[in-house]
Amino acid sequence: MDWERASPGLDYRRIECLGNDDVDLHVIRVDQHLWRLDVASIRGGSTARRVADDKDAGFVINASFFDGHRAPLGALVRSGDEIQGARRTSWQSIFLIDGDGIPRVVTPAQWSRFRKKAWLAVQAGPRLVTAGHTNRVHQSYAAARAGVCIENNGDLVFFATPQERKLDMYEIARVARRDEVDGGLACRDAMLFDGGHSAQIYLDGDNKRVHVDGDFVPAFIYATKR
Repeated sequence: MDWERASPGLDYRRIECLGNDDVDLHVIRVDQHLWRLDVASIRGGSTARRVADDKDAGFVINASFFDGHRAPLGALVRSGDEIQGARRTSWQSIFLIDGDGIPRVVTPAQWSRFRKKAWLAVQAGPRLVTAGHTNRVHQSYAAARAGVCIENNGDLVFFATPQERKLDMYEIARVARRDEVDGGLACRDAMLFDGGHSAQIYLDGDNKRVHVDGDFVPAFIYATKR
């Protein structure tokens, strides 16, 4: 499906991986010249819909993993302030945007090089695509998925499946790497946020609305008009 203008600076497209009329992936492209991205960290958790109401946000997506007390785990930077440091793991990754608006996906081992310049950062699941190549991932179980993609042309997009659509790691990695004309995301770099019942996305545009509801989680990325 081609891109639709949801609002100036927010574009939407859907991907139908199975070739039927069911939505398999919601994709939102954010123009940072018109929208400011930041992190919401909420003690006890919230939902994307509530964050949108609280922040007057046009777009919200869930982000970090969290513990049994709904406290986010790993690197967390909000409005340039490092709330907590990175967790050292071999399989997780960190999405960040620096003060110049440049997005990156890095490993926890690389975090020390970028943390002082980060405007926002969240740590979550594995990288799906690295420098244009599909990353080695374990197949794991099928689940609802959410994540972020830096496309080959540098555009920044976020994606989430409907809760009823389950993709394993191989499937979502293939979609992330595949070109847009072939029904993919055309990612240069991509990683997953928390998935399963945590996966949720909210888009409230002038011409398009998309809601995928999930459980209470403590960390989100959201966009507000500049």
